[in-house]
Amino acid sequence: MYFTLRPVKGERFINRQELLEEMISELRAVESTTGYALYGKRRIGKTSVLKEVQRRLESEHKIVTVYFSVWDLIEFSVVEFCQRLSMEIIDAYRPYIGLKYKAKELFQTPLTMLRKLLDSSELKIVYNELEFLISKKRDIDKNLLVENALYLPEKLAKCTGTKCILMIDEFPSISELKSDNNKIGETIIKKMRSIFENWERTTLCISGSIRSTMKLSVLSSTSPFYRQLIIKEVKPFEREYTKELLSSDIEITEEGVDEIHNFSTGIPFYVQFIGKMLERRKGSSVELIKELEAEFLLEEGDILFKEEFDILSSKERLIAINIAKGCHTPKAIASAVGDNISNVNQFLTYLEQKGYVLKREKGYYILEDPVFARWLEGL
Repeated sequence: MYFTLRPVKGERFINRQELLEEMISELRAVESTTGYALYGKRRIGKTSVLKEVQRRLESEHKIVTVYFSVWDLIEFSVVEFCQRLSMEIIDAYRPYIGLKYKAKELFQTPLTMLRKLLDSSELKIVYNELEFLISKKRDIDKNLLVENALYLPEKLAKCTGTKCILMIDEFPSISELKSDNNKIGETIIKKMRSIFENWERTTLCISGSIRSTMKLSVLSSTSPFYRQLIIKEVKPFEREYTKELLSSDIEITEEGVDEIHNFSTGIPFYVQFIGKMLERRKGSSVELIKELEAEFLLEEGDILFKEEFDILSSKERLIAINIAKGCHTPKAIASAVGDNISNVNQFLTYLEQKGYVLKREKGYYILEDPVFARWLEGL
């Protein structure tokens, strides 16, 4: 095994066994359309869970899994979302319908040639979808576009006698989708909900990092997918799993494990990162670990966190810094930033909605990511 900063699967996947077993048991049942909604902090491992479930279901003959991340979009338009999603679905079904070409290649093919390539009855569904996407790029009916993309897995599942599991990573970001520079993503999510009700052979699994946007989509009683999916929180590693991950590739003392676990608070990305730094330095003493943690905050922290920090308003940044430095109540924050409590409460709400701040209890706020908090302390 080796340390990696990418989502992990296979023998590199550690912990989450109970969650994986539950998900796989439910999802492999062809007759079930019950899906899952995973939520948790950024860098906590939600993508790794989805990818590991996908890997373990690969051997199931009648199950087809499609993984799609909303964060892979560039333009964040409804058209791009539907095109990219449709291509992922088509590629996942290639072995089942005898399709030799990747969807991206077909998408760039002239329609006259495409008609010849996809003339068999098994490929008619794919041809119809691609024809629709290619010939109607401009002035396209967005409702029709979304319907076509989301009914595609159902059509292919019925045609091939399979069950499709559609995994959409960072699902709440769909709310940011635009059409003609207008945000219509929340309407798209509601549209998805009505289509979801009609699926018979398709299951939805989603994930999201920001608690407030997951509430809008799934968690609150007014959200479109409320009580439609099994909700699971992906939590940080307990110490034993931090130790298992670190010990898999380096020799490390119990004190060293404690130091890294306390620094990372069990967030797998940070455990992997410090492990990778130790691997390069070929050591694991507590002194070296502390040195590398400081180096991480100074150098890598600027890369990881600066952009996230800079997109905040000046007042939001000031409030975040003061929370990191020990001001946790609106009164204490207001005193530190020289503003009134009511304004501070408003900005705390904004920071909550953006996933930076968590209200741990009434009137008490902390930063969601403790390593980000450490980085802010140094500013």
